[in-house]
Amino acid sequence: MIVVAGAVSVPLENTDAFMAAAAEVSSSSRNLDGNIDYCISMQAPGVFRFFECWESEEAMHAQFAAPPFGAFQAAVSELGMTGMDGNKYEISSVGSLFG
Repeated sequence: MIVVAGAVSVPLENTDAFMAAAAEVSSSSRNLDGNIDYCISMQAPGVFRFFECWESEEAMHAQFAAPPFGAFQAAVSELGMTGMDGNKYEISSVGSLFG
């Protein structure tokens, strides 16, 4: 399993436009083969956290070739991204938190 987590920042005046683009890419990505979870949420105006779970590296990379992801990248470019950090984690096992 692949987990991707991080944050992206845009100018405050572009918060609503970014959230609209994020909603579109989140919805479409959740429907891709190999997607387990996909979420982009606002941490503060202009600052967004993202969290993705994929069954495999190949599934994650297939998302990059999907048209909605390209549209999202174009939107973020136009909105003037001011910062981004993220990490990819390869998970070898998963168990219930509560037993």
